[in-house]
Amino acid sequence: MKHSVNRPPTPDEDDVADGFEKDKVTLREIINVKLVESGEKENLMELVRDRLVECGWKDEMRIACRFFIPFNLI
Repeated sequence: MKHSVNRPPTPDEDDVADGFEKDKVTLREIINVKLVESGEKENLMELVRDRLVECGWKDEMRIACRFFIPFNLI
């Protein structure tokens, strides 16, 4: 089994809120742990980052933030 520094803690059943469906939260955590352990999460994050840069999202967001911030500072 490959251990990772970025591995999130596995939640206890007591940590799960009563209003949440335990299966969905547990499934999400299991998937996240498996992605981190296999190193695939880093690959997916890199792919998403590259695609956002290719489509210009990062530059558009930077421009929007530069426009928005000065008008909304108190």
